[in-house]
Amino acid sequence: MKKELLPYQLILATVTVSVGGIAALLGELRDEFAFSNAEVGLIVSAGFIAAFIAQILLAPLADRGHARTMAVTGLALTTLALATMAFAHSIEIWVGARALLGFASGLVLPGMRRAASVLNPDKVGENLGHLVTGEILGFMIGPVIAAGLAGVGNIRTPFAALALISALFLPFAHRLPSDHGSLDTKRFHSFDLLRNRRLNGALLLVGSYFILIGAFESVIPIMLRDRGATTLTTGIAFAVLGVPVALTAPFGGRLADRLGPPFVATAGIAAIATSTATYGFIPGVNLLVLTMFLAGAADGIGFTAAQAAVSRSVPEARQAGALGLMGATEVGAAGLSAIPSAVAYDRLGEERAWLLISFSALALLAIGRVFLRGTSPFAPNG
Repeated sequence: MKKELLPYQLILATVTVSVGGIAALLGELRDEFAFSNAEVGLIVSAGFIAAFIAQILLAPLADRGHARTMAVTGLALTTLALATMAFAHSIEIWVGARALLGFASGLVLPGMRRAASVLNPDKVGENLGHLVTGEILGFMIGPVIAAGLAGVGNIRTPFAALALISALFLPFAHRLPSDHGSLDTKRFHSFDLLRNRRLNGALLLVGSYFILIGAFESVIPIMLRDRGATTLTTGIAFAVLGVPVALTAPFGGRLADRLGPPFVATAGIAAIATSTATYGFIPGVNLLVLTMFLAGAADGIGFTAAQAAVSRSVPEARQAGALGLMGATEVGAAGLSAIPSAVAYDRLGEERAWLLISFSALALLAIGRVFLRGTSPFAPNG
């Protein structure tokens, strides 16, 4: 990890450890409170949609120099959301608490990503890759913490513990260093950036990847549970799946800096979507997790390169605005994918559900490539 990026990595990991922890508990949550698979999908979607709103409306504040305030507020809301989950019973409260957690993450992400993207204009992909490593480490640690605490206590114990962890990092967020990139003090929104065809193409690449993520978060925990996996097994599986992503993200960023983000992103995301089509045909738990583990290398490369493609579509002063639109695209695509994917799993079965998910991602990826054709980046090797 780069020393300059470490503070931002730690804040991102603090937020994502909670999101990863919840994902590992979804199967047990369904059984404990007698929720349907569609209701589990609704809980997942609520978080994505709230994060979408936060990033699309508030990300430009980071371009105005308010990233630190956004991080502090986001961690405070994360603590509140997790504390609420520790006492929630009804589906309405679970949906509301997950939405609050999503809104909190939507506040934190744009400023941290902007800080990485302006650190060195010649190494945008590499630095964003290092930031992805911090983000993924949270997803890796969260499921293990949550599953372990649920085994020692009950379903509510992990949420109380994660709330405490988040609260402990609040003083650290107050001391975050400011980035030294150019600021944009004129604009209060980023919607004008949507006139940028290259940015739209890069956002579609990101959206194609997060169709898969929404399906993964809403279906995989239920699928593993239905195949006999325990909560601890699911937690360990989620942690293990993050390893190749964390390891390959910086390499993917360097590759994007050298070969061009759109090319690397397309290759990586296409590989992920193709492997996803096989999930319903792979028997048992162990072989499925192994397949997802191997595909994780493509995740680290494709996702990082897609971020670099977005960053290099706009000037330095608009980084948070563009990356906020990217974050909104991430959670919007994942949120729109989560419920239909859960319903498809219920009604169509494993095989056809994953084929449909894979085809949808590949179709959006192809449309993104059409938008990118004939456009030029703001930095070399775009």
